[in-house]
Amino acid sequence: MEITAIATITNSEGTKSILDLDIPILIDLLPARKFKVKTVLQSLGHTNVEVESVNMEVFKAKSTLNGTKQETTIEFSYALRGGDRLFELKELHGIIK
Repeated sequence: MEITAIATITNSEGTKSILDLDIPILIDLLPARKFKVKTVLQSLGHTNVEVESVNMEVFKAKSTLNGTKQETTIEFSYALRGGDRLFELKELHGIIK
């Protein structure tokens, strides 16, 4: 198993999909993450992509897909990849045993 960065993509209709970015770590710079959002959406066929940051993990984008205006939310996180399965990692805080 290996760690990979993923993007959870939610479109205007509320449909969610997960894209394996196939990279072990995301750069913690806002311009780099905005560029990654544009790249991801353009690879899915979006054009005229405008990106706005909510925070370092969540981005809102406005674009055009097949002539239709779209509003998309992209949330970056990490997962364990095992074969063709992804197991999303969630950070645990304040766990007392």
